Amino acid sequence: MTAPAAPYRAPGVSAGAGYRVAIAPRRRAGWRAWVLLGVTTVAAFFLMIWSRIALDHTAFVLQEVERETSAEWSRHKDLELEVARLQAPERIVEAATEMGMVYPDTVRTVEVAGLGGGGSETEERWVDLKAVLGAQP
Repeated sequence: MTAPAAPYRAPGVSAGAGYRVAIAPRRRAGWRAWVLLGVTTVAAFFLMIWSRIALDHTAFVLQEVERETSAEWSRHKDLELEVARLQAPERIVEAATEMGMVYPDTVRTVEVAGLGGGGSETEERWVDLKAVLGAQP
């Protein structure tokens, strides 16, 4: 059992002066700080887990994009080879002979009079060309 608290008297103050020191009751303020610390710790833990999951998801997406890029690059190279094969002169000659095309027996060179002369104006050259082309059957 405890004795009731007697009022505290400051030194040099008489007993009848009416001054009293009130002692505040003891508080349990520590539990709120612990709860706040616990909630903050749990929130930080879940935030770290969420950030790790987000990073892993981004890594998977990046890996998928790199795989698709590699596949498309390979397809691009295959298509370039196909274009080169289709443009090969040997293939074109073979396709032309299958269609009945042949090399000519003789080669004729056609010269247009009045063209290629030095110093003639452009207008005059077009007139000459139109006259030559218009005269042919």
